[in-house]
Amino acid sequence: MRESFVRTMEAFVGISATYMAAVTMVQTTIYSKILEKISNSVFGPALEPYTPYFNITVIVIALFLSFSFSRKRDEFLFFILFSFNMLMFFFSVLDFSKFNWIGLIFDLKPIHRVTHIWVFAVGLLLQLSYLILRYTVRFRYIRDELRGRGSDEQDIDDITRGQVGYLVLLTSITGGVAAIIYISLPYLTTFALDPLAGLPAPHILTGFIVVVFIAATIVIYLRSSSEF
Repeated sequence: MRESFVRTMEAFVGISATYMAAVTMVQTTIYSKILEKISNSVFGPALEPYTPYFNITVIVIALFLSFSFSRKRDEFLFFILFSFNMLMFFFSVLDFSKFNWIGLIFDLKPIHRVTHIWVFAVGLLLQLSYLILRYTVRFRYIRDELRGRGSDEQDIDDITRGQVGYLVLLTSITGGVAAIIYISLPYLTTFALDPLAGLPAPHILTGFIVVVFIAATIVIYLRSSSEF
């Protein structure tokens, strides 16, 4: 597997994630509120003919930044890109939050222009895209190290092919499991209500089980990350 393929995959993953985050952001309540404030400002009449193009302009700017970061192929810039995408995505999560702290500052009533499934899918995409970009940077370091040791180019390509295949398999399984859990969670909650209702402190027991599960998954992830 040539390095050009990895480079293309990095650019595709980064730009796709940014596009989905930007498309989601322009459909949020707070974004609509910002456009409303601009329309009602002193600049409103002058900008009114251009307001239909605001959404596409925001998306194009976001894609340009994503493309610029992806070209440099730096781990820190990938982290900046991930943070930028999460910042755009955050306001869609806020629309579904039961505690809308921005609504305490502005007269803001959340309006759902996208479904919760859409928000979950975009959030999962952002997480998986960052993992892919992070590990492809490591793959490049390994390729450079192997070249420095005088390894054959064909052997290096075979190693990269195996690493990318494992990464795709890992992220696919992770995404699939997360999607299954998210979709089935309401049904599992309904099913567990009756058994948990008979316990003296169901919320404490449930919280303890969740904390133990999260701690175990973090330990497993850190160990696998150090060995990857």
